[in-house]
Amino acid sequence: MKKALSVLLVLVLLLMPKYAMAKEGYNTSYKITEGDYYIEFEVKQKDLYLNNFYAGQKLNDYIIDGYCTYKGYWFDYVVWENPDYVIQEGTQEIIIGLKKNKGITFSITMEGVVLQNESKPTQKRKLISEWVDNPNGRGVSVLQYSDFSELPGIPIYDAETGMPVSGKIIYPNLDNSRLGTYDLEWLFIPDDPTYEELSGTIRVEVRAPEEPDEPTTPSLTATKIMLDSMTSYDINLNNKILGSKYKWTSSNPKVAKVNEKNGFVTAVSEGTAIITCEITLPNGTTQILQSLVTVGYDENAPVLTDTQLDLEIGDKYDINVENKIAKSKYRWVSSDRNVVKVNSSNGKVTAVGPGVAYITCTITTPENQVIVLRCDVTVTEPEE
Repeated sequence: MKKALSVLLVLVLLLMPKYAMAKEGYNTSYKITEGDYYIEFEVKQKDLYLNNFYAGQKLNDYIIDGYCTYKGYWFDYVVWENPDYVIQEGTQEIIIGLKKNKGITFSITMEGVVLQNESKPTQKRKLISEWVDNPNGRGVSVLQYSDFSELPGIPIYDAETGMPVSGKIIYPNLDNSRLGTYDLEWLFIPDDPTYEELSGTIRVEVRAPEEPDEPTTPSLTATKIMLDSMTSYDINLNNKILGSKYKWTSSNPKVAKVNEKNGFVTAVSEGTAIITCEITLPNGTTQILQSLVTVGYDENAPVLTDTQLDLEIGDKYDINVENKIAKSKYRWVSSDRNVVKVNSSNGKVTAVGPGVAYITCTITTPENQVIVLRCDVTVTEPEE
């Protein structure tokens, strides 16, 4: 549609350096005059090892940043009209639009697009989990023989942002007939293919089913939970009844979402939500249990003395808790022990290697209220 745009784009693609490293980025400027319109914008890479447009990538993998003027006056910002378009091989058209003026678009013909060179694969984003280097997790998970429906939730996060990442977990060596204690392997397959897969183990103890001497009533391990932003907590059940089925729901997923199978709760935004566990007992009757989840704190709640630390390798630091509640229990965990280690009982951290990680402190009060706090840690090489 726009020959000037087509010619310029082809020239830019031909003149790009053969291998642009991620730190340099794919960054190309465009200055186009089309009738009364003047368009000036840049196309940049987005966290990918790219030195061109490649088949199989989305337009949304490239940042478009620029503006349009009309008859010499500023008009609007430039955006991808169809950011989810998957670039094909060969010749094709891509559409650039204006942010506010939706009816105005410009067509660019891309020629000679090829698959990305396999010798320079796209660098996938990394995932982290506090369970990767900690096979015991929160201790040994006790499971009933042939009943693996209550496997603990495994928190998976973006290594750079610390935000939870969705996906599915499979267990390669799961054996429903095996009794005893062993390391159950798990593999996380992210929904977003731009992430790498992540694997680890959970220590499980599988016991033969036992009939209780007396009827027991299931209950939640925590009926009141306070979460810091970008934290999570796995609600468990006391006095489970063999053969029961469980369904977990959140009254407000925009505040706190929950895994419907295992009760793993993740903070989303400030506010309150009620987490409900509906239990269907073997005789067909149901029981409803609920836990109140609050994301965000008031000034009287326990808080960490530090929520963000910048350390150099070898530094030691002691994170403390203000507004402590007497007789509470504290458990400290590092999301990546290759970056920073933490004493599980007192919050003393040691910077180990360069990178980004976070420390979580889980507080259990005498009334079984659970409070989860977070401190982000960046570790760099010492200055010479």
